[in-house]
Amino acid sequence: MNFWFSAGLLIMAAIALAAVPLLVKRRKSSGTSAREANIEQFREQQKELEAQLSQGLIAPALANEMRAELEKKLLSDVPAGHRKGFDVRPGVVMSALIVLLIPLMALPLYWKLGAQTELQVAEALAKPELNSNSLLETLESWQQKKPDNPQALYLLGGRYLALGRMEDSVHAFRRFYQLTDSDQGAAQLAQVLYLKNNSQFDAEVSQLLHEALTRNEFNTTALGMQGIAAFGLKDYAGALAAWDKAFSVETDPEARESLLTGINQAKKMLGEPLPSLRVMVSLAPELQSLPGNTRVMVFARAAEGRMPLAVKPVLVSELPGEVVLDESTAMMMGGSKLSETELLDVVATISLSGDVMNPDYKGEVKSVRPESKEVVELLIEPAG
Repeated sequence: MNFWFSAGLLIMAAIALAAVPLLVKRRKSSGTSAREANIEQFREQQKELEAQLSQGLIAPALANEMRAELEKKLLSDVPAGHRKGFDVRPGVVMSALIVLLIPLMALPLYWKLGAQTELQVAEALAKPELNSNSLLETLESWQQKKPDNPQALYLLGGRYLALGRMEDSVHAFRRFYQLTDSDQGAAQLAQVLYLKNNSQFDAEVSQLLHEALTRNEFNTTALGMQGIAAFGLKDYAGALAAWDKAFSVETDPEARESLLTGINQAKKMLGEPLPSLRVMVSLAPELQSLPGNTRVMVFARAAEGRMPLAVKPVLVSELPGEVVLDESTAMMMGGSKLSETELLDVVATISLSGDVMNPDYKGEVKSVRPESKEVVELLIEPAG
């Protein structure tokens, strides 16, 4: 509805811009000066004719003929708009045609060339309450109208994959890869073929992964699968390297969480210790009366930084108590890992209003090394 209202306003604006200038009379100065010049010339010629007649230079009959010619010429020189009678300007007719033609041409052209279907798809994707069948029908309609649209194929392939329609998903992603010849096309096709083959790697999947990483060594989908392949062959170092590389550029929180799980598992198989901080959290005596269900946020961030790298929520009823901050509690919004940070600030906060940036109570210990094995003591007191 908002789209059609906006479209109507734009059509009205286009009509106004095209038609109004044709309806507005030109400045009178140019028309008036030309008319007056013609009349003035007529008067001068008439005076000269009368002078010649009075001097006997021309006969009365010839003077009458010349006078008639001058009057005829005057009528032809004076613009029609200044004569008596009904004024019909050509601009009025042209304006009427424009008023009719703009909407008549705009609507069919938009229906043919516009993005009405794309708008429907965007609206469908923005409605989480929309059921799967309705969303699928919208995507399928888009793909049918524009069978070689890469974006339509990509979204439809992902939707088929989510619904478990593996053959349809393979078909959509294969066509997407053929049209784009891109690293993401190769990686997505490899992924869906891998899942269709009961999570088994074959020659085609391996070739597609090789093509994806040759085109873009930081393709996170291909790196993730490369790590899976290496882990399956018990090449834990290779799996760790692939997943670490993907984690360094991945921004999607769910994908980062999945990668971090794999990284921790590979480190465990390699016997590498996982970085963690043990934090003992307690309340100052004057806070013992706080309700037991009050939430306490315990987190670590880079020294003097603002973005938490790992966070663990607990309740007042669980305090005093020990909290472990490690990679499993890491924030998945694109920040660094605990092991990649030289110094950490460890903080615990309570905000009765819900404003985490301005807590009512707080405890903090600065410049803690991630590799430290000592327990960090945090005492929560009223924030100063």
